[in-house]
Amino acid sequence: LSHHVKSLGYEFRFVELAQEISSRMPDYVVERLGRSFAARGASLAGARVLLLGVTYKADIADDRETPARDVVRALRAAGANVTAHDPLVHDFSVDGTPVSMAADLDTALASCDVAVLLQAHRAYDLDRLASIAPFVFDTRGKLRGPNVERL
Repeated sequence: LSHHVKSLGYEFRFVELAQEISSRMPDYVVERLGRSFAARGASLAGARVLLLGVTYKADIADDRETPARDVVRALRAAGANVTAHDPLVHDFSVDGTPVSMAADLDTALASCDVAVLLQAHRAYDLDRLASIAPFVFDTRGKLRGPNVERL
């Protein structure tokens, strides 16, 4: 749409601004997560981070164009150990490097330092996620609880 409007000789800054904000969100998520760790006297370096939902949209088995790849890149750059779980995606890689996919969600939740909810798939029991994980960083605003921080 933006390209079409530009081809007509007009600017369509609203769409371009939305795209710019969307492209910055993965880094912002990791920055906020890093601040949360720092507030707890910890660091992302060496942290066990479990990403929940790596698809582009919830309940869709399509990981093309997913911002989860940018989140993984930023987490890896911060020194975090990244694992993922997605009921719809069984193999996931970033820049040719596979991301370890957790086979057993409960075990992965119990053994991570933080679970980051990227997509709230209907297959996830969100209350259960929050009850098992020691800390949940919720990018979707779906969870509440003493161990939950919302974006």
